[in-house]
Amino acid sequence: MMELSKNALAARPPEANGRYEMEQSKQKVVWINILKTAAGLVLCTVVAWLFNLAGLRTENISMVYLVGVLLVTMATERLLYGIAASVASVFAYNFFFTAPTLTFRVSDPNYVVTLVILLVGSFLVSALTSKLHRHMAEAQRREKQMSLLYEISTSLLNVSDMDDIVRHGLAGLSRVQGRQCILYTGKDLTEGTHAGDGNGAEIESNEAAKWCLENVKPCGCGTEYFSESQWLYLPLRSGNDVYGVAGVHCGSCPPSAGEMMLIQTVASQISGAMQREMLYKQQEESKLRIEKERLRNDLLRAISHDLRTPLTSIAGSANFIAESLDELSREQVLSLVGDIGNDAQWLNNMVENLLNMTHISEGELVLKKQPEVVDDIVSEAYGRVERLRGNRDIAIHMPDTVMEVPMDGRLIIQVLVNLLDNAVKYTPENARIDLRAYPDNGYMVFEVSDNGKGIAPEILDKVFDNFVTAPAVSGDAKRGMGIGLGICRSIVEAHGGVIAALNNNRGGATFKFALPME
Repeated sequence: MMELSKNALAARPPEANGRYEMEQSKQKVVWINILKTAAGLVLCTVVAWLFNLAGLRTENISMVYLVGVLLVTMATERLLYGIAASVASVFAYNFFFTAPTLTFRVSDPNYVVTLVILLVGSFLVSALTSKLHRHMAEAQRREKQMSLLYEISTSLLNVSDMDDIVRHGLAGLSRVQGRQCILYTGKDLTEGTHAGDGNGAEIESNEAAKWCLENVKPCGCGTEYFSESQWLYLPLRSGNDVYGVAGVHCGSCPPSAGEMMLIQTVASQISGAMQREMLYKQQEESKLRIEKERLRNDLLRAISHDLRTPLTSIAGSANFIAESLDELSREQVLSLVGDIGNDAQWLNNMVENLLNMTHISEGELVLKKQPEVVDDIVSEAYGRVERLRGNRDIAIHMPDTVMEVPMDGRLIIQVLVNLLDNAVKYTPENARIDLRAYPDNGYMVFEVSDNGKGIAPEILDKVFDNFVTAPAVSGDAKRGMGIGLGICRSIVEAHGGVIAALNNNRGGATFKFALPME
């Protein structure tokens, strides 16, 4: 028989097992309350018997049963058991303490009045005690609900990411209801995803949730739309905006009015947190657009200012050569052509920087890394700035062995060109510039140092920011836009490297960056 009972229990579906366990638990509580009632009556009878032996009047003994009814009602917290204890107390009092004793007959009419008063008093005591218990239980329940709502509200105030809001909101909704809950955002419903608490209830089709989102109306269990569903769906809205849908698994039992109020309260807190997050994102996007617009305007102003001088110089030198070619010597022509070449090289570097900056600001800087020989990269960078160095001495120090480093060669060449151009620009004629490359703890370090005046302390910590410049020392008027070093930092960090600037012990500046060799 025991084995048969186990098999029968295992054959039930999970929902039937849950109902069976609930019924068993209720039956257990009923028997415990019956035992409490019986124990209370026995205890009162024993005490009353002792009082009777002590010679106390029967009217005083009846008060013992009133106290017993009060204790039974408090212990069971149910009016039914209090009423049962009241009736049983009257019969016990009549049986044991009214003449003739040990019978249910009443010989004295006064005893009838006493029994009626005892019964009415017991009913009133039982009813008032039960009502007091209900009020206390209701007050505790409301206090618990308010505390829980406060915790949910606080947790939603302390999160800032939409995924965190969904996770905390889902946890709060599940705690309030004690049922499986689900949250959809508008994106979830379009992509077919959701966030659920996963406690075993089956997730049905989200067609009802989509309808709820589109029509901004509750639907599902207990409503006129999709009433056959076992889920209740509520729109998460704040003002005129809808941010998602909250679902609560109801089964075959729709939520009560009080439960519905709690669900709607938590849903409004979740929608408020979602609205706050959306407004924050919109504000950040607005700031980003304003920053991009400001950057674009700064670039336009800088370009219009910095292009004017080299283009004027190129046009003037070319026109002068064309108009006075017969009158100029070979050396003069070569000098003018050299100036044109220098200006053109400077314009080429500036255009390259502008293109890189555009890619960086739009997040489109794509690295094409492959092993590159360090000597080739350094030689190419030096070749691009050789015409611009004037009388400055640029010394190159390379490793003794040929070394390869994974990098985007075109971008790293541009970094070295910017650093060398920066050194030329901010050092006087006859200055010395050293370009070094050497391995160090798994990194290839590139270093450009000079013996100029160094970096002013007030800009040392922000020298890699865009549009940060210092007065140029070289005689040309091409001050620059202040974007070269910012581009260097972005390129180096995109390679997984680091870059730094400092003043060296020669009085000049040193810029160095390191790239991982693997």
